[in-house]
Amino acid sequence: MKRFLLWSFLLALVGILTYACDDSDEVVMLPSEPALTISCNPAIVLPSANQTEGVIDYTVVNPFGEMIATAKSNAGWVMPKISTKGKMGTNSLGQTTFTASISYEAMANRGEARKAELTISYGDARPVVVTINQPAGEPESEPDPEPEPEPDPTPDPDPTPDPTPTPSGNTLKSGWAELPTTNNRSDWQYAYHITDVKSGSNYARNYSVCYSTEKMCAIWVAAPMHDFYAKKNSDRTDDYGQDPKITVTQPGKWSGYTRGHLLGSAERLVSRLANQQAFYYSNIAPQHSTYFNTGGGAWNTLEEWVDKQWVGAADTTYQVIGCYWDPAESPKKVSGTTIPTHYYKVLLRTKNHQNKWVVNCSKDELQCIAVLVEHRTYTKGEVPKPADYETKGMFLTVKEMEELTGLTFFGNVPNAPKESYNLSDWTF
Repeated sequence: MKRFLLWSFLLALVGILTYACDDSDEVVMLPSEPALTISCNPAIVLPSANQTEGVIDYTVVNPFGEMIATAKSNAGWVMPKISTKGKMGTNSLGQTTFTASISYEAMANRGEARKAELTISYGDARPVVVTINQPAGEPESEPDPEPEPEPDPTPDPDPTPDPTPTPSGNTLKSGWAELPTTNNRSDWQYAYHITDVKSGSNYARNYSVCYSTEKMCAIWVAAPMHDFYAKKNSDRTDDYGQDPKITVTQPGKWSGYTRGHLLGSAERLVSRLANQQAFYYSNIAPQHSTYFNTGGGAWNTLEEWVDKQWVGAADTTYQVIGCYWDPAESPKKVSGTTIPTHYYKVLLRTKNHQNKWVVNCSKDELQCIAVLVEHRTYTKGEVPKPADYETKGMFLTVKEMEELTGLTFFGNVPNAPKESYNLSDWTF
């Protein structure tokens, strides 16, 4: 009897299904391949030219394996970051879904209106392209008219120099002792920045930069170091932004890396403008956090050692801070920037802190040195101490650094002793 009732039920069900579906009906087959959707209009219009942050929610239907999507921007001024948190769910059709979010940061615009494309991808699913439109912004104002700065914040040069200085090559500005010579590479751009604080009768310079539009990172930043610049007339501004004198949009934030200053903020507190200029992205580079760009880290330890060479001294220490990419290592790119494998500093000053302009000094009156530090994460015990730089091979002659980088340092100082260094000349 039970078997008879079961067969009766199944026959009745077949009858119902046969009745419900005739030749004109479509049988809905739910796709099993992953599909990607977003929660917003794919054309985002930012409210202003100011720096903006936003969030895009995305949903994957029929996810598999790794749940996290990827996002890539075709313009450096938009920086996406994928959230590692999401939640599983079920849609109205009974399909499995995974929902998560992408945050993005759009840098402030100081030029014409612009558009970026943010491509969101997940496995074999069809990518979603979001356009982000940003209105035009006002160019950043600078002192007008721009003054011609004095070579030094220190007293005037010796009026009877001996020997007569002859620069070793073209530089961005004659007389600025810190400058490397320029290069005619098409992907290198040069700029310099002037403070709004006078040294003598003119406004003092801040720093100069050589920026690579290929690596989307500074090749070098060159600056005079003196107590004049470090007077605490301003707090740290944290006013990160585009360098208005570099014609490409510079990335200023990198997932997995900190924003590392090349010229330090603490060395430019003489005015708010001077500190703001130190936060231009041309002076910011991606650096590891763990015991590299952190308290007690390898880079911070080097910065502190360099400060000992000029703080409280009558003369000026001239510094070049640079990025180096070892050609033997595979380049890694994050947000359009090729991550440096090493960072370095090159220093020049007078011996015994003479109150004399270095351009007018003889070779015996000058000293210079270079320090190269590997860019990686360190443990606390691995952080090299300045007293160990020599034994660890981190000290180089300036000539050796020139051969390594292909640059020519201190192009306006013909007598810079690049071939050697003496550790006893430096403060430890």
